[in-house]
Amino acid sequence: MLDSIVADVRFAIRWLIRTPGFTAVAVASLAIGIGFNTALFAVVDALLLRPMPVVRPDRLVDIYTSSPGRGAAEQYGTSSYLDYLDLNAHNQVFEEIAGYSPMFAALNLGDRSRLTLGEIVTGNYFRMLGVGAAAGRTLLPEDDSLSAPRVAMISYQFWSRELAADPAVVGRTLKLRGSVYTIVGVAPRRFTGMTSILSPDLWVPISAAMEIEPVGMHDVTPSTGTNRFDQRGDRWMFMKGRLRDGTTVDEARANLDVLMARMEAANPVSNKNKRISVKATSDVHFHPAADPVLVPIAFGLMVVVGLVLLIACANVASMLLARASGRKKEISLRLALGATPARLVRQLITESLVMSLLGAAAGIVLASVATRIIASINLPVPIPLAFDFRIDRRALVFTILITTVAGVLAGLLPALKSSRPSLVTELRGETPLARGAGHRWTMRDLLVAGQMAITAVLLVVAALLTRSLIAAQNASVGFPKERLALVALDMSMVQYSEEKSRQFFDRAVARMTAIPGVESAALTTRPPFSVNFNRWNLWIEGRHKVGDPGDIVEVTTVSPDYFKTLGVGILQGRGITSADQADTPLVAVANQTLARHLWPGDTAIGKTFHTRGPDGPVFTVVGVVSDYKVTAVSEPPTPFLHVARDQRSNVYSAIVARTHGDANTLLRDMRRELLALEPNLVFVESQTMEAEMATTLFPMRAGAWLVGVVGAMAMALAAIGLYGVIAYSVARRTREIGIRMALGAQPAKVLALIMKQGLMVAMVGLIAGSLAAVVAVRFVAGALYGVGAADPVAWIGAGAVLLSAASLANLIPARRAARVDPSEALRVE
Repeated sequence: MLDSIVADVRFAIRWLIRTPGFTAVAVASLAIGIGFNTALFAVVDALLLRPMPVVRPDRLVDIYTSSPGRGAAEQYGTSSYLDYLDLNAHNQVFEEIAGYSPMFAALNLGDRSRLTLGEIVTGNYFRMLGVGAAAGRTLLPEDDSLSAPRVAMISYQFWSRELAADPAVVGRTLKLRGSVYTIVGVAPRRFTGMTSILSPDLWVPISAAMEIEPVGMHDVTPSTGTNRFDQRGDRWMFMKGRLRDGTTVDEARANLDVLMARMEAANPVSNKNKRISVKATSDVHFHPAADPVLVPIAFGLMVVVGLVLLIACANVASMLLARASGRKKEISLRLALGATPARLVRQLITESLVMSLLGAAAGIVLASVATRIIASINLPVPIPLAFDFRIDRRALVFTILITTVAGVLAGLLPALKSSRPSLVTELRGETPLARGAGHRWTMRDLLVAGQMAITAVLLVVAALLTRSLIAAQNASVGFPKERLALVALDMSMVQYSEEKSRQFFDRAVARMTAIPGVESAALTTRPPFSVNFNRWNLWIEGRHKVGDPGDIVEVTTVSPDYFKTLGVGILQGRGITSADQADTPLVAVANQTLARHLWPGDTAIGKTFHTRGPDGPVFTVVGVVSDYKVTAVSEPPTPFLHVARDQRSNVYSAIVARTHGDANTLLRDMRRELLALEPNLVFVESQTMEAEMATTLFPMRAGAWLVGVVGAMAMALAAIGLYGVIAYSVARRTREIGIRMALGAQPAKVLALIMKQGLMVAMVGLIAGSLAAVVAVRFVAGALYGVGAADPVAWIGAGAVLLSAASLANLIPARRAARVDPSEALRVE
């Protein structure tokens, strides 16, 4: 058996060498399909599927504090430090529970400062994960003490990039927010923290949370205490636990439910209605609230790219069918000499598999290049991201699987068809003429029509996404976005107090307005389109009952001239002024949607509301402004609240300025002036408002680009397949064409005849693809903005592009047919 398989492989290799043109086209088609699929799998695997590089990752679970009845994010929220201590100490199901939170900080390495991403972790974090140190030691539980020396563990990438892999790195120091930390160890190369796309530079113990602000999801419930270590209602930590052997996730959930019930009884205010959500870490990719959206998108893209492989397989199958026509005599002779049809099928599929292996080798090279290009793309987000895209063992296994599938798909149908020839006809060397003047549909025609149908689906989806992107880019956002620039600063990173930060921002605004060409400047904690999800609970007497949490609304603090700077009109009352100070009654400005939502049919001016329930601070609405986009261009009218910055001072603010001239020039001048005020500043954000808006459109742009590229590749492959069908048909009909021309047919008529044949195949594929696209567009309809799923421009444009490509693919063989010499054609046997 093995000897016959080896013989089949040798024969396949010899045959492929004898037909280099055929081999090159077939291998190139498969390489494109396999390469694109391998590259996308490497991306999806790195983001969603690859297990954490820790000891026994299958025993890890993620633990969330949930608030029943609230949004999806609140169902999987963060936990307080005191709750963490209780759960870790009193559970019966975990070996250990560790706490952690992402953080940003100003990092200083002697002569330069920059923004760095890290994680604040409990001292048992590395021990619980089973992660050691590549150099030095990991963080330890004793590092959690507030009186312990400040220490940090750095990532392998940071050690290599910033410290030149210094072998004496342990004991060196660095500054975070002005405080000195001693490096005690280097993490292993493959360990990059808890989230696949966030690659922290360093890890600091939980005690650092007194100096370094954790970022991410915060949930604050009024409770006793003075800081996040003794306030049970201040929830800012994520938790991950390692199950004891023999313990299930359900058992862990039941045990933690009991503990949370006890904590609620002991702390009825801070822990009211708080529950526990437990999920296996292998089931969590980014966050349980985001995964239901992101995971289907990722696998949907794999399906889209998989269609390219399907088209490539159809191309190769079509080529193999054509080749089989030229091998009928050889195959008939084999059968006459005693070969079984099954033996011939195995031989022909072996040839297809050998081609697939060659395509896989080229595809892996293509995938390696593609993943490097993808990893090098700088995404327009303020958060530093890192991607570990690589063709590793898992990607290679995936490649082998799809290579085998591609080889069988491409070779099975031609093999089955070739193994059942007409022995008498083929051994005599007879070639049947085409039947009449009409076109007889063949299996190759059907394969090409299928390719065209798949391509039509991709082109329609790409056209709709592109039209949606154009509509979003041209949409009104409620204010003129041109000539605006913003710079965001967190002054706690340079150890400024709240009061000192307020003074700095006042001076900064004055310097911004003094820049030549600047119309006005103002402050806000949440500029439009920024990554910020600050929300308040508004409680209104008569609308809400005691115990009712109230309405959740988006909120920002703003300084005087903010609405003037942004270009948002005041519809009623007034905006925020310099008279709104800390010692004056609290005021707020609502947008139209918020005013209509809270006080329908009535004026909002003079109305009051509480925050944090009926006993919270009281605000009076002094103005109503027109709606403008807050988070995304595609968002519906969103209730939005503005409060006075001087009444809610903050160490973080974004400076927004409008100029008469170029926004990029203004941005450069703003950075220069701010650094003149404080040389150690770290810019959390720094871009024009148009760039800020473009950031929110990046997912839409990336989707349109990816589907467009895949559609273009599919169209090219389908056009090659159509060309092959028509060229082969012309070659088979050379004698018929010669007879037609000898009887007086004009070249133009022959040209039209061949073009009609090819366009008929393309039209059938387009019609079938359009029907399939009706179903496919339902999956992207929710992501469209400004256009409907039935947008005629997109559908007609996609059809026109496909038919144009088909016409070009037909033209070359059709022109060749029109130039046939009748005397030469009639001698063809």
